[in-house]
Amino acid sequence: MPKRKTTRENFRPRDPGFLSPGELGTWLGVSRNSVADIAERFGLHSIEGRFPEAEVFRKILGIDPRDEQDRVRLRRPLEGARWLSRRTGVPASTVRAKIRKGTFGYPLGVQLSETSDDGAEPRSRRWLPCVIDAIAEGKAPPDFEQVTTEMTQGPAEMRGISGDPGAPNNVFARIARGNDQGAPQ
Repeated sequence: MPKRKTTRENFRPRDPGFLSPGELGTWLGVSRNSVADIAERFGLHSIEGRFPEAEVFRKILGIDPRDEQDRVRLRRPLEGARWLSRRTGVPASTVRAKIRKGTFGYPLGVQLSETSDDGAEPRSRRWLPCVIDAIAEGKAPPDFEQVTTEMTQGPAEMRGISGDPGAPNNVFARIARGNDQGAPQ
């Protein structure tokens, strides 16, 4: 049987509910060699060499899908700064600079790796496409069910996606906004 090639454009896990290390790398937008470090950082546990999809969503995004529609939205691979730049019209270098300053108006995304020893911002931040697409189309982002984990905890008063401090919190906005000083999660 020929080996199935999984690309970002046709991403679909071979076994529903589980991601192989290669599929997880594709979904995250990183090389397969980075998967072990990311899995360790977020406390992901493989079962027979595959990661449960629900655990990936819960521990990396802080989201517990309520239904199949949520799962379909979350299965779309995360996207990097270049994609965000094309989608929003904000140059990638400006995105990174504004994130460092805490002035970026869009959700901050998920930081997959830690800041380097020299304090440089790593380039492993990824965004959930369904959230950015909704904002770009002038729609309300999906209201996912939030799960608080060690990696997704944030202060009690987080700003909503609209930027209004009193706006109801969308779970992705909560984990993406970072703390009140603009530091990413």
